[in-house]
Amino acid sequence: MLDAVIIGAGYGGMGAAALLAHSGLKVVVVEQSSLVGGRASSFTDDQGYRWEYGAHSHRLAHKGIANGLFHRLGDEITFLQRTDDAQIIFQDRLWKRPEGILGYLMTPMLSLSGRVTLLRVLAKMKQARPEDWYDKTLADFYHTWFTNTEVEAVLPLLGISVMCPDPCKVSAGEVIDFIKRMLAAGVSVGEPVGGSSQIFKKLTFHIESNGEIRVGEKALELLVDQGQVRGVRTDRAVYQADRVIFAARIPLLFELADRDLFPKEFVSYCQTVENSSCLSFDFITDYPVTDIKGSLLGIDAPIWARFQSNLDPTFTPQGKYLSTWGIMLPWGFDGDPEVAKATEKRLKITIARLFPHMLPNLSRERGLAIPVMNGNVLTPRHAKPLRPQVACGTIRGLFFVGDTVQGEGCSGDISFSSAMKASDAILEAAPRRAGTL
Repeated sequence: MLDAVIIGAGYGGMGAAALLAHSGLKVVVVEQSSLVGGRASSFTDDQGYRWEYGAHSHRLAHKGIANGLFHRLGDEITFLQRTDDAQIIFQDRLWKRPEGILGYLMTPMLSLSGRVTLLRVLAKMKQARPEDWYDKTLADFYHTWFTNTEVEAVLPLLGISVMCPDPCKVSAGEVIDFIKRMLAAGVSVGEPVGGSSQIFKKLTFHIESNGEIRVGEKALELLVDQGQVRGVRTDRAVYQADRVIFAARIPLLFELADRDLFPKEFVSYCQTVENSSCLSFDFITDYPVTDIKGSLLGIDAPIWARFQSNLDPTFTPQGKYLSTWGIMLPWGFDGDPEVAKATEKRLKITIARLFPHMLPNLSRERGLAIPVMNGNVLTPRHAKPLRPQVACGTIRGLFFVGDTVQGEGCSGDISFSSAMKASDAILEAAPRRAGTL
């Protein structure tokens, strides 16, 4: 009999499995796709190109939540050297991204009065308590004290820090929480050497010390008896365990378990979870289109970009250069190809204005429509206090991890944070067994 079965091999599932295996528990991870990584998966083709499912960074770099999980494993993420040339896309041009108080005070994007107002906004955030603002939007927070329309135009820069650039949609408490942590850490983001492949290679190593990862295997049913989880049935086997971690988006839970096993409020919440979608493009050129090593982030358009080969040449064969661009699709995107086409056009018009020689000289291009970018949009309705707890309240031994449950930070950070919470709860309930295996 296993100590735990983990459904899903993304950040949350792999993180939780690694922590449990590292502590001596026997675990199995089941993943329906052919790759580990979930929405952060990657692979290297036979020509030496590394392709990621979008581009993934880690907030606060070595001081962030992701690296905190690795520290528990006696390991760490190796980050690329920090650069100081990250840029902002605003009003169809590039601006140096402000870093720290001095950066915001000196930025030429705003007038002096605008800069002073923006600093006052950041000062208010630093003093605010997130719990007082989770149920309000960033626009609500701003308009409580300020009316500067120039600053209002750059508020998406704060919102996109938690991947929801719309000030009228994003939870002010979520933004405040991140801004406070960023100011305390003194660093906003870090890029792992080798991208997400490094993360999952290391997590795989720790899992396989006392467990297995089974890809291409689909979970079909959560086995429950008298309020106690008993295991998981897949399309290949039945795994018996008194602890199961569901590490997929919480709305997908009801594909494996009867809704009647859960409170109506929980089911209702899961049905309202909203995800974001995006288009991602990988562009290959035979020469570097820019010497920028840092990332690009759009303010008046939800665009981001990285020129991976400028900082990490392992992504491409020698003499080839990769950049990855993303743009958010409209909220509630339902797969309409005309909407996707219009969004792609918007992105490529922006690229052509910023780097006019890039698109006409591509040697290779890969475009992806990513239906689920972030599993949960951090609106007031889905801010941290309202998201489901990691431990299921009605089924003993069932735990939830991932970016749709309670955890610190946003996006992948929620997954890593909830993985640590779930593993702590499991290990606390079985410390002797974990120590003797």
